[in-house]
Amino acid sequence: MKRCIPAVSFSYLEKAIHRYTELGKKLDMDFLHLRSLVRLFDSNTTKEQWEDKFLNAGMHVYIKEFVAENSFPLLNDQYSSAIIDPAGFLDVISFLDTSRDYFSKNHFLLDERFDFSLFNEVEISYRDFIADNIIFCEGYRLKENPFFNYLPLTPTKGEVMTIRIPSMENFDKIISRGVYILPLGNYLYTVGSTYNRVDFTYKLTEEGQTFLKDKIDEILAVEYEVVGSVAGVRPTVKDRKPLIGKHPKNDHIGVFNGLGARGVLMGPYFSSGFSKFLINPATKKDSLNFETIERFHPYK
Repeated sequence: MKRCIPAVSFSYLEKAIHRYTELGKKLDMDFLHLRSLVRLFDSNTTKEQWEDKFLNAGMHVYIKEFVAENSFPLLNDQYSSAIIDPAGFLDVISFLDTSRDYFSKNHFLLDERFDFSLFNEVEISYRDFIADNIIFCEGYRLKENPFFNYLPLTPTKGEVMTIRIPSMENFDKIISRGVYILPLGNYLYTVGSTYNRVDFTYKLTEEGQTFLKDKIDEILAVEYEVVGSVAGVRPTVKDRKPLIGKHPKNDHIGVFNGLGARGVLMGPYFSSGFSKFLINPATKKDSLNFETIERFHPYK
């Protein structure tokens, strides 16, 4: 949510909560952590904007209450805050590791870098595997895909930091003000993120680390220490719409990409619709109730 305006459909959130809860039960692992979010205001102007726009139809679904200033003694909340609920975060590393282990044990995973020279686009075969369809889900490396490198993917690098706050053993809410601070437990918190549209390496940058530290100083009223940092690259798109659909010249080759910084949130919603379409193309109108890559195929 930005400037007290919903950034995405509530349907995405509902679908994500349902799907990750369902997968957690299937894989016997708790990936999804539902927590209320404290949106700290950085000025009286921002506070007034939120209070005014709270009158917008449907905003009560997100904003549960406004909290008086100085309600959180360990935070710089001199301009007050709002509580957002439902909210939460996914333990992405645990989710991916557990999923990979599941696919491997059930012989659904070929763990290697895809070699396009071994792919037969007519037979839809790769090595000894033959399929009805192949769907490429490669993140920002889509630019290296000979079938979809024409799509306008504009990667964005992000850096996140893990910090330890000795005076906050386990703050039970997500904190947001310019960056997010996620509670991991045992005094540890994840802080993110940065946006870099030039450098696509996994190397940390002085600029990115300084940005995060400055934001932390604006939020916390207590001391902290940096435990570690990592960087990654998001598959973002200029029009902020996903890159999902079939190749214009081969209906058996598809792509699922471009979810950007909201992949965890929007992935379950879009993958559900795309999967239904792949299983039964006749449901296209109902299943693909969003813009596909056909927006880039005006002459198909």
